[in-house]
Amino acid sequence: MNTQLPSKRLTLIGLNEFSVDLLTRGAKELQLKNIDRLLSMRSATTTTDDMVEHRGLDPWVQWVSVHTGVPSSVHGIIHLGDTPSALSVSQVWETLSDAGISSGIWGAMNATREGARHCDFFLPDPWTFSEVAYPDELNDLLSLPRYYSKNYLDVSKQQFLACTGRLVKFILGSGAVLKLFKQIPFVLGGVLRNGINNALLFSLFDLFSAEFFVKYKKRYTPQFSLVFLNSIAHLQHHRWDKDKLSKDSIFGLRAIDRVLGMIFAAREKDEAIIVMNALTQRNIVGEKPCVCYRQINPQHFLSAVGIQFRSVEQLMTNDAHVFFHSEAERDAAARALEAATLCGKPLFHVEKSSQDPNKLFYLVDFWDELDGEKLISVNDIEIKYFEHFEAIVARTGAHIRTGNVYYEGMELPDQLYNHEMAERILNYFSVAQASVRDHVEALTDAV
Repeated sequence: MNTQLPSKRLTLIGLNEFSVDLLTRGAKELQLKNIDRLLSMRSATTTTDDMVEHRGLDPWVQWVSVHTGVPSSVHGIIHLGDTPSALSVSQVWETLSDAGISSGIWGAMNATREGARHCDFFLPDPWTFSEVAYPDELNDLLSLPRYYSKNYLDVSKQQFLACTGRLVKFILGSGAVLKLFKQIPFVLGGVLRNGINNALLFSLFDLFSAEFFVKYKKRYTPQFSLVFLNSIAHLQHHRWDKDKLSKDSIFGLRAIDRVLGMIFAAREKDEAIIVMNALTQRNIVGEKPCVCYRQINPQHFLSAVGIQFRSVEQLMTNDAHVFFHSEAERDAAARALEAATLCGKPLFHVEKSSQDPNKLFYLVDFWDELDGEKLISVNDIEIKYFEHFEAIVARTGAHIRTGNVYYEGMELPDQLYNHEMAERILNYFSVAQASVRDHVEALTDAV
């Protein structure tokens, strides 16, 4: 715990993929004073050389670029759940820790605490399955969102209740019970108007997560704080009407306005602040439907088609990592999945891990609308597609390579690559850049 008052502080709010147009509309129509305050800050735009969604133009790639200060062509992290621990270049909080500067990291995508001994608290995102929270009590907070985010189409009541018990234990010991109770009227209003759906749950996760983030920020007083919020990105992908604000968008925007209000209120005098999205989205309503299909239960699917495996880690939407007992077992699975087709098109995008010979990534790479039940053949076994896959959304938003930054208390150029934000953060704390540049040059030469 950092007991000295820092000479400089900076909070980075990772408001994932937010659209400026959507926030502007919400602030105007719903009179959201904290979003309006955000939009009144100084601003800059970012870009990336990644061009293709699901092949690098994705938040779990772009946020690693922001955290490490290098583009994806150097860091090589392409899939959700993978971490930059094998890189010789450090994440921002590791570099700050080496300089004796404290940090608190909350929900950062594809992130690790690694050896950052001055990182006073660390909460990984729910999909980075290899990482644990620090300090240990945060694992009780992480347990339920980590389980539900992977299994929401096939929830085990027993596991759900066990994770809920851990969450209740954390809440009761957190000292934040009274503040959470104050949110109950807002929550009940959302449930009555919208019902309980994933859009509401993800907005509530950001709301309550922010309460705990502020609690830990006040407890540990880190010099650099990072909090990641994903609900706006989810709303834009799933519930983004072109002509009006949907009920889910209204609730989600109001929730984020409350979140921003909490974080702004916890800001210390002269503390710099950055709010950025790493990349953004464009509305695709009215274009050819882009339907996302998710595995209901990947363990059941792989078993049904006779693929031998050791374990599976399902990810955010239509992808998963599979682990095998041997390289031969992995390669056999890769061949079977690569050969699968649906309506004459390849069903899966498959990649063998270059780091682990027993690891395989696969993604449902079929996006067309389907009319009626379809059969697929995998590993010479024929099954009904919709017994194992579900259309979870006809997407309403798609990734684009530009991004936005709003900030106060520091200087930024009008335009920059998103990975250049790491150097700007380190410069703010007067941390030498030579080691980072040397790593970038060495890695670039290797590539």
